[in-house]
Amino acid sequence: MKVLKTLSAALLMFAMVGCDESALEREADSVRDQTQQQADQIRDSSQTDGEMTRDATQNAAENLRDRTENASDAVQDQVERRADQLEDSGERAAARKEEVGENKADAVEELGEKKADALEEADNE
Repeated sequence: MKVLKTLSAALLMFAMVGCDESALEREADSVRDQTQQQADQIRDSSQTDGEMTRDATQNAAENLRDRTENASDAVQDQVERRADQLEDSGERAAARKEEVGENKADAVEELGEKKADALEEADNE
């Protein structure tokens, strides 16, 4: 029993020593955290821009529909097609903004990961 306790204590000590992070490992973690935050901000911004674009075009389409509320059926049909085109255009523009933001965020994350990996590799040498 005494031998088991001694071995357990020794293993625990070796595990704790092995868990100490070097300065370069801490810096690598910091790089990852910072780039993740930047990527999240980029994503949030592009999502907000996309939503603002959708809202603006939907409001414009609704205003167009409202202005012709009392018009003839032919005019209302024509305006409805134009309003639908406006909404579709806004949706495509919003999706493009979100896609560009996502691609930029992915690139930031990838660059940060490469920097962090390089720091860890330098630490292992």
